[in-house]
Amino acid sequence: MRSRKILFLLLVALLIVPSFSSAEASSQLAITHVTVIDATGRPPQPDQTVLIEAGHITRVGTRATIKIPKTARTIDASGKFLLPGFWDMHVHLAGINADPSWSQQVLLPLLLANGITGVRDMGGDLDTLLSWQRDAESGTLLAPHIVAAGPFLAASGKRTPEQYPIHNAEEARAAVDDLKKRGANFIKIISMPSREAFFAVAEESKKQNIPFVGHLPFEIGAIEASDAGMRSIEHFLYSAFALSFSSKEAELRPRLVQAEKNGDSRAWEQIAHEADATYSPEKAAALIQTLKKNGTWVTPTLTSLDITAHPEDWKSDDPLLAFVPPALRREWRDSIDDPQIKQHAAWLGRQAANDWKLTGELHHAGVPLLVGSDSLDPFVIPGDSFHHELAEFVRAGFTPMEALQAATRGAAQFLGRDKEFGTVETSHSADLVLLTANPLENIANTRKVWAVIRNGGYYDRNALDRLLASAKEAAAAVSENKP
Repeated sequence: MRSRKILFLLLVALLIVPSFSSAEASSQLAITHVTVIDATGRPPQPDQTVLIEAGHITRVGTRATIKIPKTARTIDASGKFLLPGFWDMHVHLAGINADPSWSQQVLLPLLLANGITGVRDMGGDLDTLLSWQRDAESGTLLAPHIVAAGPFLAASGKRTPEQYPIHNAEEARAAVDDLKKRGANFIKIISMPSREAFFAVAEESKKQNIPFVGHLPFEIGAIEASDAGMRSIEHFLYSAFALSFSSKEAELRPRLVQAEKNGDSRAWEQIAHEADATYSPEKAAALIQTLKKNGTWVTPTLTSLDITAHPEDWKSDDPLLAFVPPALRREWRDSIDDPQIKQHAAWLGRQAANDWKLTGELHHAGVPLLVGSDSLDPFVIPGDSFHHELAEFVRAGFTPMEALQAATRGAAQFLGRDKEFGTVETSHSADLVLLTANPLENIANTRKVWAVIRNGGYYDRNALDRLLASAKEAAAAVSENKP
């Protein structure tokens, strides 16, 4: 009986998504009396009409200038705010904590219901992700756009769907070639066995015409990585980014490399503090100039570190845990009382404060930043964590408009697809979100999703609530397989 229940719930989860037929994307849609925040930098445009046909925006303007076809479905959006769909540029959907056996039915609808119409997956099962990508683009799967690296390159460990270990420069080149042939959209590195291996990845990526991104290996400074063509640098703390701002970098970097080899976390903590304390304005200026010159982007992932640094805020009864399969939920709940986590919380809190500082400094200097949540880290729930990250950007010194642009137009520019999406403009894809409150007045209003438009298909609050219900059912069903 239990196995039948599992099958039933998974079938329900699978069937609910296609029931929002992709045929909706081919119909005409008119959104009227809406305030458009188009993410171009223009101020909000009140009382606008937006026409959509065949998955694209065909007209944006006042009602007096636009004739609505009689065959169009008209949505009165009085009091609502229309924005480009959001992009979470650092997620893990099919690996690490997210198992593809359940994550398609849980995480994809959860993201979409939060207004996220595009994601960059930073390490997971490539075959699965590319399959979802194809289905999402064809309209047979209701999901965000997916851009995927597949397994990240690492200096150690076993070969898994999300990890590709390499041991030398030759293997690094072969890994880039292999992933490019398999269809990866970019290469992600998380650690390197040597400087030679890092530069082998850079050279082979350039040769293969595929972007490479990821963590800064401790052997490599940010200026070196940028000059080598690294397209985006992920995280501050986990990339030891502060070392590149430090007047003592030449002394601290070899110590950090040795601490990593020795597995000495205490030494790493001390080095991180020394790097923060020896911040050099001159080194910062040189680094910022290099990042801007080379077009290197940075993804701070403030949310994950902030949540990890405050275990006292973790709630075992958080209703969002309903979207986490029970076994993983229990693992997270058990970690609440882990003395090791509490012991490191104060240190992480100080590092998080430095991350906010660096985020604000890079932003004000004109270095482009991406919005990425690093879900599914513990208690970093997909969807919710993206909105948390937007708030962290504002806390770091972005205006709400600047944070919204980073999550929309900025993501499209980074991907080289700003002629397709990222702004509310004629000819762009109709991937949009309708909010019930103005996010420019309070960035937290991005959570107030009234409807999502994906490839021209319109999903109102009731439809989104059904998606969330199916995601909860699918998450709960995973527990039935556990002893």
